[in-house]
Amino acid sequence: MKTIMERRGKYQIACYEVSINSDMKERALSFANGIVLSDNQYSRLLPDNIRTSKDISMQQKIEVQRTYMGKLGEMSFAMCLSEKGKQVDTDGMFEIYEGQTNVDEFDFTTRDGKSVDVKTGFRPIHKRLMINIEQFNNIPKDYYVAVKLNATDVNPWDKIVDWNNITTATILGYADHWYIEKHAAIYDFGEGRARWLWYDKLMGIENLIPLL
Repeated sequence: MKTIMERRGKYQIACYEVSINSDMKERALSFANGIVLSDNQYSRLLPDNIRTSKDISMQQKIEVQRTYMGKLGEMSFAMCLSEKGKQVDTDGMFEIYEGQTNVDEFDFTTRDGKSVDVKTGFRPIHKRLMINIEQFNNIPKDYYVAVKLNATDVNPWDKIVDWNNITTATILGYADHWYIEKHAAIYDFGEGRARWLWYDKLMGIENLIPLL
């Protein structure tokens, strides 16, 4: 694991870069396909141009991509915590819940039972921690961690990236629910209204790790 120091305002913040291996990709893709391509598919928010398209295969690919990237982000955070000497319970990370209204409900938890959700960016333009406003209000988490994968765009219009050439994930920082509620802006970036913070405004992950 590589440590990357960033200056954020008056502070030096440690970010952590972990390597993505082929086994991680295979497990994440199998999980994503199991959710999206089954009868238990949960319809996630889609970009406007994809949602209005009649190309069902592209809609599915976008949903598989989002689930795949999110799972890689969770696995990367778990790897970071392991490298930092933390014992993390990942038993539920690959559990698929039955029913079309259910989603992947895996969360990391702190030692005192608070929830930690991982939000994964993966396109070059992704520079914000974003939480869909309905999820933030109806399924709130105590902490939100930002992870960024080094994927590259294949087709920016369709928002498809190169799944195969992802090699690293960087754990950029986190924010707690209270801070996001008080300070995060709200905007619709084309996939529904979301609360968001710039990555460079996040707290260093070193402040959260001792709680896990």
